[in-house]
Amino acid sequence: MNIEELLNKYFDGDTTCEEERELRRFFTQETVPEHLKEYSPLFAFLDKENKQAKEACTDHSSLTVSSRKTVFRRRLIYCMSGIAAGLLLLLGLAGIHRHFNAMPDSYVIIDGKCYTDENLVREQAMTAFRNVSLDEDELLNSLFDGE
Repeated sequence: MNIEELLNKYFDGDTTCEEERELRRFFTQETVPEHLKEYSPLFAFLDKENKQAKEACTDHSSLTVSSRKTVFRRRLIYCMSGIAAGLLLLLGLAGIHRHFNAMPDSYVIIDGKCYTDENLVREQAMTAFRNVSLDEDELLNSLFDGE
């Protein structure tokens, strides 16, 4: 196929990869006709970029082993840091909850005061029971007076 026809196909966007390679090879040669020299920088640039991309790929493949280790370590550190932060948050919230809810297991409120001493509570209860206790006559009178 003629180079000019390939150029027209290229600018129309209808070329295949093989046809584009042929154009790059043609324009990277030193014997390019005068009327086509204006297209040489375009294809020389594309060829140069293609070579740089290939070099970058070879450099990248040699670095992948060490960079994979670095990426793995970085991800591991991020995960462990997240877990540690979550645990610290959980422990902090539990401590705050315990601090603000520092009530003992058993307590009694007598006359608006909170008592936790078992002996004092027992003594107060016995005193209250003694004050409330009635003999049989008082009990019968209180039951039948309500009628």
